[in-house]
Amino acid sequence: MKVRLMRILLVAMISMSFTGEAARPLGSPFAEFFKNENKVARGVVVEKLTGNKIAIRVDDYLYQGDDEDMTLKVDTNVFADVIVGTEYVFVFSRLRKNRLVRDEWEVNPDGPGLVQARGLGTPAIYINNAAILALLTSPIRRGELSADAETTLLLRLAESKGDERARELAIFELYLRDDLQGTISGDNADRYATIAVSAEPRLKNFLLQGAGNFPEERRTPWLPNEFRKAVAAHGTELELNSDIPLLIKNSLLGLREEGAVDDLDIIGKHLYSNAPGVAEAALSALDAIDSREALARAQQAVQSDEIHLVTRRNLITYIESTGT
Repeated sequence: MKVRLMRILLVAMISMSFTGEAARPLGSPFAEFFKNENKVARGVVVEKLTGNKIAIRVDDYLYQGDDEDMTLKVDTNVFADVIVGTEYVFVFSRLRKNRLVRDEWEVNPDGPGLVQARGLGTPAIYINNAAILALLTSPIRRGELSADAETTLLLRLAESKGDERARELAIFELYLRDDLQGTISGDNADRYATIAVSAEPRLKNFLLQGAGNFPEERRTPWLPNEFRKAVAAHGTELELNSDIPLLIKNSLLGLREEGAVDDLDIIGKHLYSNAPGVAEAALSALDAIDSREALARAQQAVQSDEIHLVTRRNLITYIESTGT
C-alpha cells in the first residue's frame, strides 16, 4: 500500500511540474475589457500618421465613452494591418499601470493606447461586424446574452478568416469559459469541433483543452480522436520553440483521461521525446491507462541512450518508487 501511494504521489508531482505552461490566466479577455479603466468604441481609421499612430473618428462609444475622436499609438503589426476608411471596434485606455506603485494607475503620457488582454498577446482592435459589435457592447447597454447566444457569437468570430485578432480573441475566450463549455448545445458543439480539427497548433491546443469540459456526449468520440491524431502525428524530435510540444503534451494529458490500451504504443514513443515535459506527460498517461505497462516501458527506455537526461532521471525515480 505504501509503495502504491508513493508511485501515485510521484505521478501527480510529475503532472504538476509542467502544468504551469498551460495554466489559465486570471480571467477572460471580455471581463478584462469591461474594467473601469478601459473604454470601448466603434470608429473609422481616417489617417495613418508618422510614429505608428492612427487617427480615428469615433462613431459610437460602446462602454464608458466621452464622445471625442482620438489618435492612438499602436504597435507595428497593428499599424501595418489597419486600413484607412475601415470601421473597427477597439478597446483602449488613457491610463497605464504606475511603474513604481503597485495597483496604482496613472495617465499615460503617450496618450490613449489599445488594451492587450493578459495571455492573448494581441491588441484589442477588430474589424467591425455584428458579432464583435454585440460582444463588445456593454452588457448594461445591450442586455445580458444567454450562454447559447454568446457561444454562437464567439463561434462566428472563430470561423471568420478576415480578422485573425478577432479569431484568436474568440477562441481564447471560449477556452477560458467553463460556463459556456459545460452547457454547449449540439449545433454549437459540432461547429466548435470543426474549428478545432482545422486550427493551427496554438489555437488547436486551446480548443481541445476547452472541449474537455463539454458534456461527455458532446466530446465523444471526436475529442479523444483529436488527442490521438496530435500524439501520433509527431515524432520524438520536436522544434522546442514551436507550439507543437505544448499541443502534444496536453494531448497526452487528454489521453490520460480519455485514452485506452490501444493507445499505449503512440503514447509510449514520446518517452523518447527531446522535450522532457512531453516525456513526463507520456509517462503520466501510460501510468493512468496501465501501470504495469508503464513500468515495463520505463525500464526499457532507461536502457536507451536516446532519452533526455531529465527524462532518464524522472524514469529512474518512477521505477524506484515501485519498489522493484
